[in-house]
Amino acid sequence: MLRLGRPLLAEVTTINSSTASVSGRLIRIRKKSKWIDRRSTRVPHNGKEIWYFGDQPSCALCHVRFRYRQDYEAHKESELHVNRLRWVETMKWWRETGEPAYLKAAKEEWEWFEQHVLLTKAQEMGCTLDEARRVYRQAVMTEAPAWHRPLQCPTVKQEVKEPRDQRWPASPKW
Repeated sequence: MLRLGRPLLAEVTTINSSTASVSGRLIRIRKKSKWIDRRSTRVPHNGKEIWYFGDQPSCALCHVRFRYRQDYEAHKESELHVNRLRWVETMKWWRETGEPAYLKAAKEEWEWFEQHVLLTKAQEMGCTLDEARRVYRQAVMTEAPAWHRPLQCPTVKQEVKEPRDQRWPASPKW
């Protein structure tokens, strides 16, 4: 059924708390300003820039993972990292240059000794050349960079805290 006359009822208006009265609105604004002043002033992550879990870089040399960009950048100049880089460089030099040169010099020294000294020593000892060679050609301990490692015991008891699930460096929980 279609009505063509004037509507009899007025339109329904909703009155919520913000439009109820102007003075009520001012009270709410004042409350909000007090709340803003009381907010926590703590800076998230101490102002450091974080990397989320999948993006975290790690230093394979030092076995460290980094959550914060600033920590990662500081680590590159840290004493731990620099010392480990120096150690790697030393060991590389020893393998490639130092040890071959040392062995070559020892070999040349022995050849010189064999040619110039060994014969007279064998005659002095009253034995054959092979026996004298066996006496004088004894093993010599070479002091390599890794030489002292077993001797240096840690001064304190080392506590190693491993992740509870063995997924390093992927484990987020320690």
